This record gives sequence, structure tokens and C-alpha cells, in this order.
Amino acid sequence: MNDVFLKFSYHPVIKLPQHYAVFDFSNSTKQEKNEYKYKDTVYGVGKYNEKRPGIYTGPQYEKQNRFIHMGIDIAAPVGEAVYAFFAGQIHSFTYNDAPLDYGYTLITQHDLAGKTLYALHGHLSKKSLQNKIPGQKIQAGEVIAYLGNEKENGGWPPHLHFQLSWLEPQDCDMPGVVSEADHAQALKTYPDPQLVLGKLY
Repeated sequence: MNDVFLKFSYHPVIKLPQHYAVFDFSNSTKQEKNEYKYKDTVYGVGKYNEKRPGIYTGPQYEKQNRFIHMGIDIAAPVGEAVYAFFAGQIHSFTYNDAPLDYGYTLITQHDLAGKTLYALHGHLSKKSLQNKIPGQKIQAGEVIAYLGNEKENGGWPPHLHFQLSWLEPQDCDMPGVVSEADHAQALKTYPDPQLVLGKLY
């Protein structure tokens, strides 16, 4: 099904500079948490399908041992513009308010040659949801959101969690990390965001 991505071109969701960090959160003996404590002026990318032991704390993660990352993180300053990668419409938006959740969240819906794709944008600012309505049309390259600060984005240093899904979300949410038991199915449901973002690492 992922072959359909090759038929189109896409706009960056965040305009990265030529040089940016690529984070490694795969080894809990390293300083993964400290790597997220970069200055607001630093840009970086966190990997898809990366096992991240020790990062995700709290009952929503620990009860099912969820630690495999199914999106891509793009670190950028607070207030950085987030762009629509492709034409489509607003599917849903909400405030996921649990600690270390997405905070302000927006999901868009897109038609790729007759196949419906959903994209979650997490850790946004509150103003990102203003003047939005479900079904609202968006164009590729349109500013659809802004990165939030730690008080509104779930308690994380500023970054965008960007995740694709072939399955329509029942709520404005997607499991950003999954367990080993759910990993194989998650790879089918949540394709690599680099299919639309381009090769980032």
C-alpha cells in the first residue's frame, strides 16, 4: 500500500535548516532525556520505529510496556510554524491533557489516489486549534499549527510528533508508542512518515 506515496510530492511539515541533530533514544544507559533538553534554537529529528526504553513514564505507557516510537519527532523552537504536507481536510482536534501526552493535537485527512490517509500533529500550541472546524479544507504548504511550549504540549521540550495512519482514528489520538506485542501490526497501520517528509536521517 505504501507504493501510493511515490505518485505525489509533498511539502515539509516544518522547514528544517540544512544542518540539524538526529537524536538517538535507543539506549536507556545514554542521556536520552538530556538530549531533549536542547536550546529552543536547535533543530533535530527523533526516529520512527525506534525502541526507547526509559523515556515514557506514567500509566498510559507503563501498563502495556509501550516504548516503540511510531512517528517522527521534529524539534524546533516554540511557535515554529507547522505546514500541511498535502491537500486535505481537518479531521479532528483536541487537548490530550494527560502528563506526557500530546497536549494540543490536530489530525488531518488526505486522499492519496483513492486511499485515505490520516496525519497526527502533536505537541502544538493552544492557538493552533483556533478557528478550526472538522471538514475544513487545507492546501499543501498552508500553515495549520504552531509548536507549543511545555505547559501546553504535554510537558515536553518543544517538538512536533508527526504520525501517519491508514486507520481512521476513533478519537483525536494515535498511539505514539506501542508495545512489542502490538509492534508488527503497528508497522502496517502507521507507515514511516519519511514517505512524505523525505529522508531525514
